[in-house]
Amino acid sequence: MDNVRRRAWAGSLNLRVTVHPDLTLNSSNEPEHIISFRVPREIYLVLYFPYILERVAPELRTNVTDFYNGWWLEMEGVPLSWNFPAGVLFDSLTGLDPALRSSRHRHNSLNVWELTLRHEDQCPTNVIPIVRGRDQVREFWMHQWKQACFILNGASKQVMSLSKPDTMKFWDSILRRDQNSFDTIKEKILPTFDNTRYVPLRVHLALPQIRFLEPQAKVQHNNGHIRLGDVLSSEFPEWFPNDSSTPNLAKAVIQGIEVPLQLSVWYLYQELSSFDGFLHVSLCLMTEDASLTSRS
Repeated sequence: MDNVRRRAWAGSLNLRVTVHPDLTLNSSNEPEHIISFRVPREIYLVLYFPYILERVAPELRTNVTDFYNGWWLEMEGVPLSWNFPAGVLFDSLTGLDPALRSSRHRHNSLNVWELTLRHEDQCPTNVIPIVRGRDQVREFWMHQWKQACFILNGASKQVMSLSKPDTMKFWDSILRRDQNSFDTIKEKILPTFDNTRYVPLRVHLALPQIRFLEPQAKVQHNNGHIRLGDVLSSEFPEWFPNDSSTPNLAKAVIQGIEVPLQLSVWYLYQELSSFDGFLHVSLCLMTEDASLTSRS
């Protein structure tokens, strides 16, 4: 198994979750209610809600009757959409240059990601309500794979034809962090290079607003591999000018790694695609203290 994929699968984030004061007993007199733990980059944060709530339940104003419905995490007042991998949320919402994370932004990025636990009867508009617990999360994840399979193959039959044991094993491999089992079933879904229609690609931005795009990314054109830089130049010419003499204004970050723009989208998909079947690219704007580099 390729070392790059192993390292991506093993990637993790350190979380520091503070319970919002409105949810706690004696909030005006008590210190902050905090829980710290580590999660894989390749997971949905919502799957950790039961763990968080069991830890903080004694400190809450009301009894916890549902570990999912009405709960969400937010960063600096911005609600997190649980339906993207944790690592993608971190990369896109922090927007930090990987080269600088270990220096200026050490406390709130590389070592600790500061989040707040919130609850209301109705979730924010960008947070999908969960009314059927973990089963709903699993079904959502399978729907992502059906979409990815259709983009890759032109049909979803490779996913739809998985046996029930394989489907459950596929999901359990994520929960148990079993990469060998995950990759074995994934190989049943992926086409060969020559039979691939498009790469399932999502590009995430936090500025000027939080959003994501799904550009059509072919694997080759005129018998040449399509590079990530080609796709980004087409979608974001103001940030990735199609001119070798003009510097880029952003970097492409995948799995917490700044990736060279000359790499093909097919290669990046093979090595760094996420557990939901998509290749997620977070755009990180250059900072004043980061040297601008020319488009590769």
